[in-house]
Amino acid sequence: MSGTTPATGTGAPDPEVGVVLVTHGCVCGDLVRAAEEIVGTIPDVVSVPTDATEAPPSIQRRVAEAVTAADRGGGVLILTDLHGSTPANACLAQIRRPGVEVLFGVNLPMLIKLSTCDRRSLRPQQLGELLRDTGRRSIRLGSEMVPPPASEK
Repeated sequence: MSGTTPATGTGAPDPEVGVVLVTHGCVCGDLVRAAEEIVGTIPDVVSVPTDATEAPPSIQRRVAEAVTAADRGGGVLILTDLHGSTPANACLAQIRRPGVEVLFGVNLPMLIKLSTCDRRSLRPQQLGELLRDTGRRSIRLGSEMVPPPASEK
């Protein structure tokens, strides 16, 4: 099927998976800026910073609005920082919306990987799995990275 796209099987380009980043404070903006300093612009990421004094219904409303804004027809992946937190629970409230997936524990390597992904060829869950695996691989102990001294060999 030359000229077709994986999700639809047609010659029309697939819509891209939208991305929403929800974090405590302004961490989301800082993460995006840090990633962009390394890889250049990461297009179409909607950031939702939250404040500890903000009421949960307000956070839920803002996350829902961000998901609507980010959805270009290919679904939405929400990235958030801390599982079980108020912002993460606001994200999880979106999981029943068609085409929405939530990934907890966002880190800088995930955003760098996001910059290289073809968001038109993946669905939200597939993109989430790819970013999750990238994030997991990036978590290492320093002692795993250096060879033992010659005396220990």
